[in-house]
Amino acid sequence: MAVNQAILDATIRHAVFLEQLKAGEVGKFAPFLKEIDRSIRDRLTQSDLTEYNVKRLEALLKEVDSLLLGIFDRYSVQLNLDLIDIANYEAEFEATSLARSAPVGVSLDVAAPTAAAIRAAVLTNPLSVRGTGGGKLLKSFIKGWTTAERERVTSTIRQGFFEGQTNFQVIRNIRGTKAAGYKDGVLATTNRNASTVVHTAIQHVSSQARMEVAKANTDIVVEIEMVATLDSKTSQQCRSMDKRRFPVDSGPRPPFHPNCRTTFILLTKLSEMFAKGATRASVGDDGPQQVSASLDYYHWLQQQPASFQDAAIGPKRAKLFREGGLSLERFAELQLDRNFSPLTLVQMKALEPLAFELAGI
Repeated sequence: MAVNQAILDATIRHAVFLEQLKAGEVGKFAPFLKEIDRSIRDRLTQSDLTEYNVKRLEALLKEVDSLLLGIFDRYSVQLNLDLIDIANYEAEFEATSLARSAPVGVSLDVAAPTAAAIRAAVLTNPLSVRGTGGGKLLKSFIKGWTTAERERVTSTIRQGFFEGQTNFQVIRNIRGTKAAGYKDGVLATTNRNASTVVHTAIQHVSSQARMEVAKANTDIVVEIEMVATLDSKTSQQCRSMDKRRFPVDSGPRPPFHPNCRTTFILLTKLSEMFAKGATRASVGDDGPQQVSASLDYYHWLQQQPASFQDAAIGPKRAKLFREGGLSLERFAELQLDRNFSPLTLVQMKALEPLAFELAGI
């Protein structure tokens, strides 16, 4: 099998496995969420909130926050341990995949990074997430989430006090209502945010671990190439990152945004020689199928019907995509600024006013 084909096939199969692993890791937060719910209810049913004064309220909030801090700290310890285990596994996968990608008769002497190097990369390299939350180290990323969730709960209690709500009303605001499946409370937001944090953190440790394999094998690996998911849910950043290549020692790495699914493949010195015939999976208007591995997101999107394009990138961008007279390469370039952050339609129009005029936008 061709080098590119072997690496790409293994990477895409592994990306599916990684999404399943993320779901399993998210599930580990459930018992902690139940403990948070139970602890808050137990504490708020001990006395009537409407009889509190401000001083007594602040003492209660401090007590509740301390309870939450203990629970979140225990969860964070477990999550961080799991993330390091995942990172080590990801490095092992990448090294094995690289070694097995060589065609018959060709041997690749692949070096595996040390556990210390993997741990250092995971903990000391910041997340590549773009925007105000970007550039954080893994531990501060997780701590920022737990701090925000603690503040969300205590603020709900404080607000309830000043609005004269009963304990039952405050608990309902935190837990949600049975009629809505408890999806309308503060803890439902906490649960959704936990899912985002876990998905993003796992993508980060996976990328960092696999990059350590690339750095340990610069005699074999020449570049990395981004591989976005070819479906209608792919983000603006990832659509435009698809098929872009970067040196082993520089450039952005996934995750590019929370819940990012983009991965990358390691391009070896043999890749171009044996790239012919490689394919990748896609989910277009006609359902799942295999397409050429050389096909990037926007060339793939060009093959989809207008209705699918509208759903994937929005009606206005889709109209510009079809009628703006831009090459697909230029359209992709207009999606991101020089720091790989998304451009708005207003910013795009300032760069290419004629294309917007042609498209009637």
